[in-house]
Amino acid sequence: MTRPVLPELPVWRRIRRYAVPPAMIEACAAARAAGDWRAACAAGRIDVEVDLAAVRDGFGARQADLIEADLAVLAPDLLRWHLPRALGGRTSLATDHRWLLSVRDGRIGADDAVLVLRAPKTVDGSQRLRLTVRSAATAEPDWPDLPPVYWSAAHVGGLRAAHGGTPDRLPGFETDGSVRPFAAYPTRVDPADPATRAELFDRLIEAGDPVGAWAATGIELQLDPDGKVRHDPGVPIGLVLPVSLAAELDRLHARYGIDALMVWEDWQLGGELRREPHGVTFRPLESRSDYYRKPRLAAPVHHRPADLELVRHGLLDPAELHPLVRAALFPSAPATPPRDRIELRREVPVRCRGEWHVLRHGDGRLDPVAHPPEEVRREQLLAGLGGQVTGCLAAVAAWRGAAGPLPRALRQLRREVLLRVQHGGSAALTDLLDAGLDPRLGDGRGGTLLHHLRALDDTALVARLVDAGVPVAAGDRRGRTALHVAVGDGARPDQVRALLAAGADPTLTDHEGYGAAELAAGKAEMYDEDELDEEYRGPREVLAVLEEWMDR
Repeated sequence: MTRPVLPELPVWRRIRRYAVPPAMIEACAAARAAGDWRAACAAGRIDVEVDLAAVRDGFGARQADLIEADLAVLAPDLLRWHLPRALGGRTSLATDHRWLLSVRDGRIGADDAVLVLRAPKTVDGSQRLRLTVRSAATAEPDWPDLPPVYWSAAHVGGLRAAHGGTPDRLPGFETDGSVRPFAAYPTRVDPADPATRAELFDRLIEAGDPVGAWAATGIELQLDPDGKVRHDPGVPIGLVLPVSLAAELDRLHARYGIDALMVWEDWQLGGELRREPHGVTFRPLESRSDYYRKPRLAAPVHHRPADLELVRHGLLDPAELHPLVRAALFPSAPATPPRDRIELRREVPVRCRGEWHVLRHGDGRLDPVAHPPEEVRREQLLAGLGGQVTGCLAAVAAWRGAAGPLPRALRQLRREVLLRVQHGGSAALTDLLDAGLDPRLGDGRGGTLLHHLRALDDTALVARLVDAGVPVAAGDRRGRTALHVAVGDGARPDQVRALLAAGADPTLTDHEGYGAAELAAGKAEMYDEDELDEEYRGPREVLAVLEEWMDR
């Protein structure tokens, strides 16, 4: 076997850079310091549907107090930092998951109230989270209980232990915080240094001894008599880091009476963790439909810690970690101001007509400075008639969404802008526009910034973009307008109204022949009319908005 390494480390580097913006971290910290959990959730882009008075009426005063205690320690930015990601090159949150959040001690009964966190439903949609209160009896078995260490400001100090470390050091690191070479990893567990368990696990996995590796963490890996894995699990057993699994199983047994948990990586099954009379076992399994409805372990518990992996491989400095995470894992690392500045003023060289010209970005435009305005207008007219443009003007057209090559520096700028908008929402886009971003930026798939309306909270930005020259009827590579994308990716009714008010045409069809109203009707038919959950009312409300508009 090869040495276990967390997959997609470069993507995790981008996640740490953009997915929890410094402005969000600062705003959440200020709200926590003021004791305002609602403001903290707003800053962390969590839609809160919690009425403590209703909880008190429905569940009793003690349950309301317990929910309020959970909310008091909730750090939305820390929570977002640790939630699983879609990956596959994306920085988005893993979709359509729910987690239970509670810091209370003791058993949670069926009649108790619990916080339920809901992830986005689409990988390209809004990154907003939803927080509600439910009866524990209505919680589904496949909604994991997320340990407080990953989301509570009062419990984050336990991260070192959760990652297999001690107050002295972390696995893979020396006591001074420097990286420990793999060659120095131990050949046996040192009882005086529990961090050696994770190091020995990695060494034995590389040596091809998974049974010994799991045994080093106190778990029996159940294999066939011939020493082979009984089934081919979707999650390779070498990529599950089991140093905290036994302790987590004990915690959940005390809380819910659970003796067995399924280990999943997103939608891929790894196996079953079980309490046996002789100890804890792990049995690799193939996916089966009935396994989806069994209690499962929260993914951060068995993931290889992305933060330690990034620091260990030199892709992240400890100072770049979330401040609460840095203080827990690398307390001696200096606290540095977060890097949240983007340089929008750029001059990019472009080969044009056998010469090197410069494109200048800033002040709300991408300017081909070597070409006078009348020449630019003439070339744009030529392009509109089907003619071919080259050099500077071709690069400007590609920047605005046309097919064609775009200089690397502008591709990098585009990617950074879109990541900031995706994870920072309206505040991020407003700051970028105020700082001089060209609003006519295309997204590389033929779309405009209006096609990313789903990431925004402030619908006033629709009018601002249209007034700045962004075409509301522009179609992407699939012929989908911003209205198509908004309807298809779960935009809110007010966002759809804003597009319609700005001139969006609901009768325009995409390359498959669908109009926005037809897309909305298709989504609305997926849900029962008597469904009361707001999540499922949304498509019907959007359809009603479109039908009302078209009936005018």
